[in-house]
Amino acid sequence: MFRVLVLSAVSAVLLAVPASAKRVVRPFSPVEKLVLAETVVIGKVTAIEKDTVNTAPAPGAEKVAHQIAVIKVESGLVGAANVTHIKVGFVPPARGEPPAIGPGRFGGGFGPVVLTEGLEGLFYLTRHHTGEFYTAPAMLTPATTGDAGYKGEVAFVKKAAVVLADPVKALKADKADARAFAAAVLARKYGSYPISGGAFETEKVSREESALILKALAEGDWTIDPTDVNELNGYRTFGQLRLTDADGWKPPVVKAGENHVEKTKEAFVAWLAGPGKDHQVRKFVPKKK
Repeated sequence: MFRVLVLSAVSAVLLAVPASAKRVVRPFSPVEKLVLAETVVIGKVTAIEKDTVNTAPAPGAEKVAHQIAVIKVESGLVGAANVTHIKVGFVPPARGEPPAIGPGRFGGGFGPVVLTEGLEGLFYLTRHHTGEFYTAPAMLTPATTGDAGYKGEVAFVKKAAVVLADPVKALKADKADARAFAAAVLARKYGSYPISGGAFETEKVSREESALILKALAEGDWTIDPTDVNELNGYRTFGQLRLTDADGWKPPVVKAGENHVEKTKEAFVAWLAGPGKDHQVRKFVPKKK
């Protein structure tokens, strides 16, 4: 018997706009998908089960039939150690509705991710609220072997998954750029509201890890590279900390002709040496009942 992780698909994430305005949707970057997913694997859909599962796609929603795909796991990158197969449930799109993937492409519509037998790639998954299987949310579209940037996305996710597996070790890397990368990935992870929604609160990261993240950020490069789809520069990482007056943070006064990013870094370094020296990074966690 092989170990099985059981996994359903939720609707696309839309930007909140008035009903009269045009809806906006975009595919998430690799780092956004990585930090929002509970489980990330490289594998192949080897079967679509004949029997469907009748369940609600979200708590309180009307029950609908979910098809179940079985993924043979080649490599479990996050949350899938020693797992050989994973079951992923998804709601087939209504007639005429474009799937988010079908197969191998982000369709630009608002439909669900549709998995087909033989589909190979990198899958970002979240647990269905019943715990019966996992889901492939529409904005966490798989990267498939036919995609132009597939190899690059896999390489990035493997590198970032190492950071998530042992944050303190990654933050103590010999090279400054490696420490900055680790700090950026962790800041994105801790500063991202869970895609599953529900009631969440914040809790503090350990003092050791917090100090390492802040130090790596202060020493890192804040240059903004417009070609970096993951936006892992120091300035974006700083934003994920969500510092406020309560933390002793005061935004810099930027005069005409001065570089806002450079002035913000200077202010951050000064803050870290003063009010922020004992600051603990905050992260989202499910609200305790």
